[in-house]
Amino acid sequence: MNLLRGVGRLLLGGFYIVNGVKSIKEPERYVAQVEPVADRIVPLARKAVGPDAASYVPENPETLVRINGALSLLGGLGIVTGIGRRAGGALAAASMLTQVLGQLPEGASEVERAEHKVARLRDLALLGAALIVTQDTAGRPSLAWRAADTRRRLSAETERAAKLAKRDAKHLAGDAKRQAKHVKKSIEGALS
Repeated sequence: MNLLRGVGRLLLGGFYIVNGVKSIKEPERYVAQVEPVADRIVPLARKAVGPDAASYVPENPETLVRINGALSLLGGLGIVTGIGRRAGGALAAASMLTQVLGQLPEGASEVERAEHKVARLRDLALLGAALIVTQDTAGRPSLAWRAADTRRRLSAETERAAKLAKRDAKHLAGDAKRQAKHVKKSIEGALS
């Protein structure tokens, strides 16, 4: 891993780790932000999991904040350590959904609106960075690229081998023709 990649992972993962720890230790700080999102998402989640598992979907905003914090913490640890960095990026991205989907409260002042805009842009940037991490191949080409490259090289080698075989067949046909003429002349000379 090069130095730039290591520092970048440390900085990005560190943000998610700190946010995750804060959310787990002090969930009440984030309840107001999560409640509007939870009011929309929890009913959808209950429908999605079905009636048997619906009772296991938490409704308590503090519990949801802690779960989100755990996602953020695990995602940050995956990004920083490099162990499961792609899965860590996915967890970190999932933890950003509450911030990205959160809305500004009614009756907010102009200053609050401006602050909310800046925070939303920051959250979107962090979500984008986490999504990029989900595609990280640690500086190596992806399996898809390697497969396509191998297919391209094999195709070129096959084409080259086919051309050589065609050329060799042409030469052999010419040699066979010359040999046949030579044998024919020899037979004619022997018969005369």
